Amino acid sequence: MIDYLRQLPDRLTRITTSSKLIKEIDGLRFAAILPVVVNHLQQRVMDNAPVPIEENTASIYVGRGGVGVELFFVISGFVLALPFASHYLFGSKKVNLKSYFVRRLTRLEPPYVISMTGFLIVLLVIVNMPFSEIFPHYLASIFYMHNIIYHTWSALNPVAWSLEVEVQFYILAPLLAFVFFSHGNRKHINLLLFISIIAIILIQQYFGLQKPPYFLTILAYFQLFLTGFILVNLYLTSWKKHVVRSYVFDVLGIVAFVGMFMSTGFDLHKRLLLVLFIFLFIYSVFRGKLINSFFTNKWVTSIGGMCYTIYLLHLPLAELYIRLAKPLYIGNTWGINLLIHTLVFLPLVLIISIVFFLLVEKPCMDRDWPKKLIMWFRARFS
Repeated sequence: MIDYLRQLPDRLTRITTSSKLIKEIDGLRFAAILPVVVNHLQQRVMDNAPVPIEENTASIYVGRGGVGVELFFVISGFVLALPFASHYLFGSKKVNLKSYFVRRLTRLEPPYVISMTGFLIVLLVIVNMPFSEIFPHYLASIFYMHNIIYHTWSALNPVAWSLEVEVQFYILAPLLAFVFFSHGNRKHINLLLFISIIAIILIQQYFGLQKPPYFLTILAYFQLFLTGFILVNLYLTSWKKHVVRSYVFDVLGIVAFVGMFMSTGFDLHKRLLLVLFIFLFIYSVFRGKLINSFFTNKWVTSIGGMCYTIYLLHLPLAELYIRLAKPLYIGNTWGINLLIHTLVFLPLVLIISIVFFLLVEKPCMDRDWPKKLIMWFRARFS
C-alpha cells in the first residue's frame, strides 16, 4: 500500500505528446482548482446547515473562489498559444489545424460526455426529473451551446459554463495567435497584447459585456486568455532555457494570490487589478524559489494535472455529499463547520477523481487512442 502511494503521483502524471511537460502549469492548475472546489463546498455547507451559520470576513473571501476559473482561462491562453507562438517566433513545427481540432475533440470530449451522461441518468432515475424537461438541457450542454441558448448555467452541471467559454477560445486561438505572434519582434508583441487587454476591458466596461447576458461567453474573458499570451511570450523568450529565481518573487506571488481574491467584481479598477494580480502570480510561480518549489512538487502537479476531472465531478459530488453529511454540523461557527466538511469532502472527491482520471481521462490523453480502440474491437470481434 505504501509503495502504491509512493508511485501514485507518477501514475497520475499527464500524458503529453506535443511538448515537454511544464510542471509550473500543472502546479498553477492546482492553485486554480482548489479554491473553486472549496468555494462550491462552502456554498452548500451554508445553504444546507440545520441552523444559520454566521458569516465573517474569511467566508467572504472563500466565497470568491470562483477566481480560480479566471486563473484557468489565463492558463488556457498560455497552453494553447504555446505551439503557435513557438512556430511563429522560433520556426518550430507548424501546427496542423486539423490535428489541433481533432486533438481537442479526442482529448476533452470523452470525459465530458461520459460525466454529463452520468449526471443525466442520475437526474432521471434518482431525482425523477421529467425527460422532456432535462433532455434539451443535456443536448445543449453536450454541444457547448447551453450558455448561448438558455443564458444560464447548465442544469446538469453548472460548472460546464466555463468549458463552453473555453471551447469558444479553442476555435479562435489559432487566429488570435496568428494576429499577435506572426508579425513584429518579440518585445512589440507584449506591448500590442498589453494595449489590447486594456482596450478590451474598457470596451467590456462601456458595453457591459462582463454582465448578463454576455458574462457566460468569451466576450467577458478575452483579456484573460490574452494575458496567457503575454506569459507564453515571456516563457519562450526568457524562461524556457534558463530562469533566474529569487525570494522576492515568493513574496510577490503570495501578495498577488491574495490580491486575486480582493479584486473580484464588476468595477473597472477591480477588473484591471484582477488581470494584473493573476499575471504577477503566474510570473512569480516561474520566478520564485519557494513558491516554484511548492507548485512543482510532484503531488501538487499530479493533482493539478487531473484538474479537468476534478472540475467535472466536484460540484455534483458536493451536492450528493452535503445531503449525507448533515450530522457533521457543529454549532453555528462558519470556520469549524467548513473545516470539518473540507477535511471529509476533499479526500472523497480526490479518490473518486483519481479513479475517473485513470479509467477515462488519462487514456484519452494518448493521441492514438481512437486507432487503438478500433484495433482492439477488430481483434476482439473479427
